[in-house]
Amino acid sequence: MSSNHLRKPLLVMVLFCLFMAAQPLPLLYADSEPPRAEQVILILWHGFELQRIEELSFPGPTAWGLLNTRAGGGDLVSGAYLSLGAGARAVGQIKTGAFMEDEDAQALYQLNTGLVPVFIVQPQIAQIIQAQQVNYTVIPGALGTAFVDVGLAVRALGNSDGDELARWAAVVSMDQMGQVFAGEIGENQLLNDPQYPFGVRTNYEQLKSQVLKAREPLVVVDLGDPYRYDRYRQFLWSTQQETIGERVFQEAWEFIQEVARLKSPETVILVLGPHPGQRGADQGLWLTPIVCLGRTEGLFISGTTRWPGLITNMDVAPTILETLGITHDQPFIGRPATIQPTPEPQSHVRKLGERIVAVNTKRSLVLRVVIVGQVVLYSLVLVCLIMPDPLPRQLIRLGQTLLVLFLLIPLVLLLWSGPVWLVATGLFVGVALGFISGDPLLKVGLISLATVIAIAYDVLWGNWLMRFSFLGYDPIGGARFYGLGNEFMGVFVGATVLLWAVLCQRYRLGFIARSLGGFATFSLALLIIGSPMLGTNVGGAICGVFAFGSTWLSFRERRIGWQGVVSLVIVVGVVLVLVMLIDQANPSSEQSHIGQTVLLFQRDGFPALWMIVTRKLAMNLKLLRYSIWSKALLVALVVLGASFIWPSKFIFWLRKTYPLIAKGIGGVVIGSVGAFVFNDSGVVAAATCLYFASTTLLLLALELKHDLHSS
Repeated sequence: MSSNHLRKPLLVMVLFCLFMAAQPLPLLYADSEPPRAEQVILILWHGFELQRIEELSFPGPTAWGLLNTRAGGGDLVSGAYLSLGAGARAVGQIKTGAFMEDEDAQALYQLNTGLVPVFIVQPQIAQIIQAQQVNYTVIPGALGTAFVDVGLAVRALGNSDGDELARWAAVVSMDQMGQVFAGEIGENQLLNDPQYPFGVRTNYEQLKSQVLKAREPLVVVDLGDPYRYDRYRQFLWSTQQETIGERVFQEAWEFIQEVARLKSPETVILVLGPHPGQRGADQGLWLTPIVCLGRTEGLFISGTTRWPGLITNMDVAPTILETLGITHDQPFIGRPATIQPTPEPQSHVRKLGERIVAVNTKRSLVLRVVIVGQVVLYSLVLVCLIMPDPLPRQLIRLGQTLLVLFLLIPLVLLLWSGPVWLVATGLFVGVALGFISGDPLLKVGLISLATVIAIAYDVLWGNWLMRFSFLGYDPIGGARFYGLGNEFMGVFVGATVLLWAVLCQRYRLGFIARSLGGFATFSLALLIIGSPMLGTNVGGAICGVFAFGSTWLSFRERRIGWQGVVSLVIVVGVVLVLVMLIDQANPSSEQSHIGQTVLLFQRDGFPALWMIVTRKLAMNLKLLRYSIWSKALLVALVVLGASFIWPSKFIFWLRKTYPLIAKGIGGVVIGSVGAFVFNDSGVVAAATCLYFASTTLLLLALELKHDLHSS
């Protein structure tokens, strides 16, 4: 391998990273750090519904947000509660809530653990810990352990027993040994009442007195009745569901109002829904409200989401410790949430939730229609190409027009969530572009240009279009909340390469212009994908290096052999190291995913990296088997493969007539391989990366079909 061959692509990437390092880091939170609280009261309201938040009016300033309540698997109810205390998505176990304080339970606990019990114990703590078979670190009880480590206790209050033991306050407040040092969670928290589910109800007067007398820095309160109602709802007529549900809601609300009115001024109250209830879970709606009393008015935001008004259950534990000023070394995946001042946060959160739910409800249908349309359109075009007889020019024009319009779909899906005038303008220009005559490459170039500009603009200015796009994030699923998601990342990489290829081909740019222009174009694109301040997409950055680097080298008349591959791999390593160093310079609360990876490696070593690799492999295998994106990837590969088989002259014609387009498509293919290998949803990333390449290939194949039969 010649040193010159390796030095130039390395220089390109190093200059890019130096440019990125010089950029100022963003301020996620505009408000100053609030004073530490003396006490936090955490109130667990099971089934707290988004639809009812407008009915609530708390005394004093309140901060609002949506809480993603996804668990790591297993029993999702207990998993949601375990996640609050673990600061990570935990795996639930059926008997997780079976905490007890009697002598028999303590004896069983000592037998199972060999530890001397203190007060409230979970005898099955070993099973709960063993259930955490996930490829990331989960320590049930990490929140309680942080208090034990500094010599402080957590008090657990309340009881949700119905047809089973359900002491959720203890689940959240326990330490990693399954013990709670203070609290009241037994049956003495209940009153017998046949008018309530399971014949019991919460003794709110007693519970209120206990909460107000508590002096521990953290008091975890389980309301009880909402959980029993959720468990019993299936046995009730619809009218009775409304009657009892309203009664349970009002009594819980009155209790919270009283505690808020009588609490100490130095106390912060957090009210949240740990789980959306069975009805919400059945609909896949894993967002519940979270409210903070005793701080300023505004919206919750955290480094996990970087999304005003949205945090996750993983953020609750570090937020509590941050609020109380307690230092710790617990391996939380979540980040401390802060409050971003915003007028009318309550109304903002309600509208935000409704919009997220609306997109989530229609996402699967919209994407299925798009992908099925892709399969059908590609198949019809391939049939037309295979037919030996000449095709009418009108039919070829129709096929090309449909392919051009199809190229517009990612742009339309991005703009769809924007203002009406923006959507209307984009649709009008796109349809006009599809039906006007002219060079098909010009149309590809213009659509690629519009797509690249729109995605880049959205990423640079906060992802507000992507957040509500059907091809954007899934805040309910909770895989990614900021930065360039894999769906649009693939589109962005493919469109950028095709844009530059069309520009060079159509305007016959010379060697120097291709080299310098490619350097600038691809470096800026890689900056948008990989910059920590914009939410690094690590797999996307690797995909970009392979796609952009191979295209850049081939445009410089370099043959991409084994030396080129080695060069690209080295560049990937350099880029990742520099991005890690840059992200490590940020405060931990503002670091992106790659910064978290570095922290995991520093704490857990190579096993942490192995867990990440296995998670990505498992996700890709799952997507290959079950996701409709695998169909989109397959049909794109069929199109690329067909170009080498039929028509026999096509690939030679393409290389001769449009040599730079052929090289650009080759670069996209190489990038899609990187996207597939290095992303946890690589099937999605590879399919969208090939989107522009495969469509352009068919567009030009139809052009050749016409030229062959017209000559």
